[in-house]
Amino acid sequence: MTKEEREEQGRRHYQAAVSKELLTPPSYLFEDITYEEAYGIATEMVKEYVKNGRHISGKKVGLTSNAMRKLAGIEEPDYGLIFYEDCFENEAVVKAEHYCQPAVEAELAFKLKADLCGNRITEEQVLAATEYIVPCLEIVDMRQKNDRPRKIFDTIADNAAFGGYVLGDYPIGPYETDLGQISFIFEKNNRQVETSCGAAILDHPAKSVAWLAEKFCSLGNPLKKGEIILAGPAVKALNAQKGDHFCCRYGQYGTVSVTFT
Repeated sequence: MTKEEREEQGRRHYQAAVSKELLTPPSYLFEDITYEEAYGIATEMVKEYVKNGRHISGKKVGLTSNAMRKLAGIEEPDYGLIFYEDCFENEAVVKAEHYCQPAVEAELAFKLKADLCGNRITEEQVLAATEYIVPCLEIVDMRQKNDRPRKIFDTIADNAAFGGYVLGDYPIGPYETDLGQISFIFEKNNRQVETSCGAAILDHPAKSVAWLAEKFCSLGNPLKKGEIILAGPAVKALNAQKGDHFCCRYGQYGTVSVTFT
């Protein structure tokens, strides 16, 4: 891909988020697309968001659960950036029409108190750099057509399908508990859909953040002090439409919910 093609694809992805007109996944337009080119598209998309008033609040890793990778037909995680303006308080009510193809995932979010960068980052380094962890829901939103299988390059180019996130009310100290043992009871419209635990997030949530830190460091955009890092889902995403209510119960660490109107 040329620089001009990456820029055009990035602008088109942003415009799709605004217009709700879905795009052909770029891997079907550029058969030899690389990870760097896909991230280049996402970078241009993020630039458009920033030009139009968004402010970057952190980064995310997606497709961390085996269930989600199987559902997407993709074997590895993806990654993207997130924005302050798309952060919601617990029990938020959001408009379904604001999104193209919304779905909801249950996750944990890390607030960093130090930068994270390196070729080999350990789980302990992640915990040492973490101020606190908080349960959250992520609103994922695909701007690409889903009438054909997507590849990892497509999800990366789409800024890892980021749409928004809802933070819980109970911060967890990085050494307060075994994050892998935190329970997830995921509900849609007051019916339990799935149960899981933190270990489903790439074997351990801190391991997921370590993977993301290494990835962004290699891209020249390391995880930074003050950022919120979405560690990825422990359960498969559930599609959302007007009238749907989603809730995840995290045991002693509270409940996080969002409603679409």
